[in-house]
This record gives sequence, C-alpha cells and structure tokens, in this order.
Amino acid sequence: MSELRVNRLGEQIKKEITFVLATKIKNHDLGFITITEVKLTGDYSQAKVYYTVLGDEKEKEKTRMSLAKVKGFIKSEVAKKVKVRKFPELIFEYDDTSEYAMRIESLIASVSKGEN
Repeated sequence: MSELRVNRLGEQIKKEITFVLATKIKNHDLGFITITEVKLTGDYSQAKVYYTVLGDEKEKEKTRMSLAKVKGFIKSEVAKKVKVRKFPELIFEYDDTSEYAMRIESLIASVSKGEN
C-alpha cells in the first residue's frame, strides 16, 4: 500500500471521527476532546487515534473511559462514511506531545533565566 494512500485515509478517518464526536455523541464525560492524528498500519487492520483533552488527570481518565464505551459506535458511524473493504480497529491513545513540548519550553526558559 502506498504511504500517500495510508496517510490520506488516516486524515479522512480523523475528519469523520471529529465530526461524530462533535455531532452524534451526547456523552458529557468526554470533555473537551481534540483528535490530533490517526495513524494506520500498512494493512489497514488498526488505526491509532491520538487525542488530547483539556483538563487535569481526572478529566483525562473520564475521557479515556468514555471513549472506550463509545468506540464501537464511533467505528460504525465512521465506517458508513469511509469506504474500505474492512474497517480498521480503532485504538484511542492520549497524545502527550503538547504537554511534553510545554515541559521542554519551561526547562529551556529556566535554564535561560539561570544564565542571565
């Protein structure tokens, strides 16, 4: 499978998941969730869906549990829009890259202040 096709399909799945979360799911435990990326395996058997949540650790855990409950519904809704022979298994994973970047920035800032 071409990498371009895999990436394009991942973007389409991301767009549809975002739409389903915004319009069709009324679960208030999801919080303020953002889908940041979808990575597909080369054989389309799995799609890792990376997300971020605004809030503390308790909010993140509530969102993780809520996503686990509605994963089947999300998959069925997205599969109606995205036409592939066998729709991939969705695996939701928290995306901590923004938190990591903020931590690195604060470390750099503290080192810079120490040198002045």
